[in-house]
Amino acid sequence: MRNRIDLDPKQSRAIVQEIGERLRAFLKEGPELPGSLRAQIGRLRELEEQSPSIIPSAERWDKRRR
Repeated sequence: MRNRIDLDPKQSRAIVQEIGERLRAFLKEGPELPGSLRAQIGRLRELEEQSPSIIPSAERWDKRRR
């Protein structure tokens, strides 16, 4: 196992946000997503709405951007 790096919640959230921003930028520039992938992303969003956050104090990423 690799050496574990402990990050505080603020650092962890910043990393997650950066990854999300880069993915959104990448997907926005790319070609239209295949229907099967769009369906899977839609299903993921549905499941996310139903599940509790593993970080109770964190705000939802998609609520900030809208």
